[in-house]
Amino acid sequence: MKGFVNILKPVGMTSSNAVVKLRGILKGFTGERFKVGHMGTLDPLASGVLPIAVGSATRLFDYMQDKIKEYRATFKFGITSDTLDMGGNSYEYAPANFTKNQLEAVLKEFTGDIIQLPPQYSAKSVGGRRAYDIARNGGYAELAPKTVKIYDITIADDKCASENEYGFIIRCGSGTYIRAIARDVAARLNTVGLMSSLVRTKSGIFDIKDAVTFEDFEKDPLQYIVSIEQALQDIAEFELPKQSVEKALNGVMMPFDLPNDDYFKVTVEGKVIAIGENIEGKLRLKTRL
Repeated sequence: MKGFVNILKPVGMTSSNAVVKLRGILKGFTGERFKVGHMGTLDPLASGVLPIAVGSATRLFDYMQDKIKEYRATFKFGITSDTLDMGGNSYEYAPANFTKNQLEAVLKEFTGDIIQLPPQYSAKSVGGRRAYDIARNGGYAELAPKTVKIYDITIADDKCASENEYGFIIRCGSGTYIRAIARDVAARLNTVGLMSSLVRTKSGIFDIKDAVTFEDFEKDPLQYIVSIEQALQDIAEFELPKQSVEKALNGVMMPFDLPNDDYFKVTVEGKVIAIGENIEGKLRLKTRL
């Protein structure tokens, strides 16, 4: 068995626990233990799309990360916490005196390639320790700023549950911390802010409208396995002639008319057998599936 499951992760569950739960369901249904891994962490307090790879599809992690992700987030201004969300242990307050027009003007600064400092409570590794472990023990992690890509951020609904709370739709690249956007937008408005809710609505080809709950997945797991072919539908393809398969699998590099992309899927009769790369006009199987 190999492929992906588009899980609808509930609030309160870690991404790691979601992987454990899915592995257990598959083992209970088939009697076999499969290698399983998620394709990008979703915070415990967030819900939504969590693609989980099964079997050899777990080898595609690096290729699945470079995808556009979409979120529906709610930011609350005038309040922040040590975790930059509503699960914090300590809170800070400040006046939040700005107009919607001022907010919209500031949002324009947060599109394109921007420099972002990861939150203290993040999974970043610092000296062999996770930043959140350092923070939980009262320490401060020296985190390096990083460049992230934000395609667009727009106000979705300015009539939220409380004053100074706004909804946003955010489309961004991998590695973007939505909580950090709340912090940084607030700073530009001369106040503080946090992320009060977050739903991931898309991750690459995976859409929330097609996501499955654990309750439904448990009833018939095999129905919800998304094939590798479907998951890689948006990348270039090279159809390897059948007579060349054995040589290619044995590491022989052969000249073909190959895509010029950084990587592409290699298929045999429509089935993906590997991720390939073009080495001076010769095919190299980079990741076998």
